[in-house]
Amino acid sequence: MDISFFTGAGGEAWSLDECAHWAKDHDFDAVRLSASGVADPDRVLREGPGEIKETLQKHGIYLAALAAHNNLLDDDDERAAVAADCLSKAIEAAAALATPVVITHAGSPVGFRFYGQYSSTPGNPSDRSTELVQRFKERFTPLVRLAEERGVKIGLDGAVRMGNIACNPEMWERVLDAVPSEHLGLSCDPSHWLWMMILPAEDAIRMFAGKWVYADVKDAEVSREMLFRQGIIGNWWWQYRVPGRGQLNWGTIIGALLDSGYDYVLCVENEDRAMPGLAGFSLGCRHLRQFLPEKGEPYQRPDGFWKVGSGKNL
Repeated sequence: MDISFFTGAGGEAWSLDECAHWAKDHDFDAVRLSASGVADPDRVLREGPGEIKETLQKHGIYLAALAAHNNLLDDDDERAAVAADCLSKAIEAAAALATPVVITHAGSPVGFRFYGQYSSTPGNPSDRSTELVQRFKERFTPLVRLAEERGVKIGLDGAVRMGNIACNPEMWERVLDAVPSEHLGLSCDPSHWLWMMILPAEDAIRMFAGKWVYADVKDAEVSREMLFRQGIIGNWWWQYRVPGRGQLNWGTIIGALLDSGYDYVLCVENEDRAMPGLAGFSLGCRHLRQFLPEKGEPYQRPDGFWKVGSGKNL
């Protein structure tokens, strides 16, 4: 298992050469680039993958994934069509770059209110979850087929606050069942689960063994005092942290990922207000590295693992 981080390069961001040089100097194995700047899909498809591949190879770094968050579930058909075209180009660009994963999100036209009014029964008049899963099936099926043809996997980001129906175990099951494919899976980021109270994180990981195609990792911290003062409708009772500065047990999480058959990349994402920028990336890498096997040493997966809620070892 390698370690990467999420950044942009080119345009108004740092150059790809600067990015790769810094990554190598700070013990990263790979980078995940946003589909913009030097990795803009139109540019990659027009000019070819040479610049990116050669620059990264020069520094001993590889491209772990492209990030292309596009809302295909928009109620506006024209905006949804533009989003689908952008994701299609990102898949084509990933194939050209020989990177195996494109990260996106399922999308939502109603933010995180797709279940409708709080504390209402399923199927209430404001519940659009069934409708949106069907829309997911219609709009994602052709893109998943394209990914299959190009040898690329689509990883669904689990963040909810940007507007995303695939943000919890129930909805992961529903969207993955709607478009069954080995080329559609999930990106593991348990920072969201902590403040959403989807815990223990390792149980969620093992429950979806075989479905993790990427791990875009952050930590989080919940202040019980602020939660008491504000309740869940408040805006300051939880915040994101880089791995090592929050409340998640990364040794346990990494063990669960490995036990579940995931052995690709841990990608540090930094939204930590108190450890911004490169310092946060570097700290996250150092913290995660201690839980990984030595480079070059294989992980010996146990014969089985604990099934959620069963008390039996599979």
